[in-house]
Amino acid sequence: MTRTPARLAMGAAAAAGAALIFSAVPATAANPPYDGCPGWALCLYENGGGTGSKVIVTPPAAGGNTKIVRLTNTHFLNGVLADNQTSSWINNSQCEIEFWDDPNGELHPSDLDFASSWSWGTTGDYAAGTAKSYDNDRLSSLRFSCP
Repeated sequence: MTRTPARLAMGAAAAAGAALIFSAVPATAANPPYDGCPGWALCLYENGGGTGSKVIVTPPAAGGNTKIVRLTNTHFLNGVLADNQTSSWINNSQCEIEFWDDPNGELHPSDLDFASSWSWGTTGDYAAGTAKSYDNDRLSSLRFSCP
């Protein structure tokens, strides 16, 4: 086989490409804040700023429906119980949501936070250094009202 300049150039290019593929640095696995929360859902995150493991909570159907969700049997995707362990959230639903410190379903819950209806992308953060850090790890139930 005759080595022409074109064949030599193709061989050099192939070798250079292979070297780039095998020497590439692996990408980091970190997710952006509030990542992976689908539309028509509320996502609770284990850490502040919409980071860490999450719970995807599906609110009731629209049309004036109300639903209370207790976090005593709800787990983050990593298996940790979400009750009193939620540090941030994002509301991607059209529902109004009341966030309560309501241990064991008591009759007089303490309101921690509120998300108005029709406010897609509204977030809350209870991590240290935020305005609501005093609510960190107190969230135990949610009340959805869906227009």
